[in-house]
Amino acid sequence: MAIHPMERDDSGFGETSRYAAHLDRGWTHLDRADFNAARQSARHAQKIRPNAAEAPILLGAVALAEGDPEESLRWYEAAIEIDPEYFEPFLAAAQVALFDLGDAARALQLCDEALDLTGISAFDTIDLNLLGIEGQLNLGLLDAARERLSALRDHPLIKAGTQTTLTELGKGDPDGEYAHIFSELVEDEDGEPLDDAERIAQQARLVHLCLRYARLWLDLPNPDEALPLLRALVERHPNNSDAWHLLSEAEYQQDDVRAACHAALRVYRLDAQVQLPKWLPNPAQIHRKVVQILSECPDGALRELGQRRIALVVLVHEMPSMELILEGVDPRIAALTTASRGANEGDPPILTGVAIYRRNIFRVARSPEIFDQELRFALLEELAAFLQLDDERRIALGLHPLGHEDVADEPEVEQTGAEAEHVVEEPKPSRRRRRKRMHS
Repeated sequence: MAIHPMERDDSGFGETSRYAAHLDRGWTHLDRADFNAARQSARHAQKIRPNAAEAPILLGAVALAEGDPEESLRWYEAAIEIDPEYFEPFLAAAQVALFDLGDAARALQLCDEALDLTGISAFDTIDLNLLGIEGQLNLGLLDAARERLSALRDHPLIKAGTQTTLTELGKGDPDGEYAHIFSELVEDEDGEPLDDAERIAQQARLVHLCLRYARLWLDLPNPDEALPLLRALVERHPNNSDAWHLLSEAEYQQDDVRAACHAALRVYRLDAQVQLPKWLPNPAQIHRKVVQILSECPDGALRELGQRRIALVVLVHEMPSMELILEGVDPRIAALTTASRGANEGDPPILTGVAIYRRNIFRVARSPEIFDQELRFALLEELAAFLQLDDERRIALGLHPLGHEDVADEPEVEQTGAEAEHVVEEPKPSRRRRRKRMHS
């Protein structure tokens, strides 16, 4: 983590060194999941400079890593209060508010406040706008989200995501109008050239922002806006499985099923090449975990699935088969129920089993603890969907409700001014996709 600019104004070299050393050690401890040591280092830094924002930011990151988003948000907001012009805690607080606490209104407010800060980089500006659009979608402000996305359409960095060299970027900017924006791909904040690793990381961040931009168009849904960018991205980055996955979804939304399946097969082949870590549970261990989840489930109907004389069949595979993908199954689905036709014509399908896809759960869970959480979510979400559990039963399982209030039955209230900006134009689309930080 970079030290805040206020460090450069400190005349006490020894104090600066000790302060920076405590912070560096704290972030190193956090990377190693040694949370107590990380917190202790942050406390030491806080004693040296109680009115500096970096230690609260570190404490916020520690709290989040320990699974306490409320405490994390409090620390980030404390950092904002200490230094209202410091960008980093705004972004971190907005992410926690939206993805961990589900407070889309607070996240949107933090994004808008941060966009008013001076000296924000082009990368951070796009990052904040995309996060704000996520908040608008969650609040049902679809027209506002669409307008905000449209404003990013011609941003030079979005266009640069499909380019591979600075020469190509320069062709689109002959007069150097956006030179200061493109410079972020090759220079740091002090104007010093980035080394090879830093340039690669910056290019990867650019592609990631473009994928988030395309993802949001699909969430509206508006595949016409996403398809040109995604097709260009897979052409320039043919080994990027995330780009192929979004392209597959966009093609499905456009009703081009064959193109969608071809893209999905590319995802399958690329994902299959990812090396799995030693800590990943083997199929037998996952099977036992599934049985335990069902046996401890608070919902009687799901608990019974593991207790019957002929219990639910549990299959553990790496990924869905190619045959399933060609039938339209998402290559990255984490769990899939299986069902048999009824004994008589017209009978409803009968639940026979559930398939768990190990690689796909690992893709979003890079630690044993998170793997167990994602396994539980994927299993219960899939079974709840098949059994069509109502919102009350879903909430009891720790799942998000699917129902929405019928806004058409609400009395119409004329609103003006600032209130009008937060009117829900139409019901929020139902999404089974879990909202989380986008790694793809």
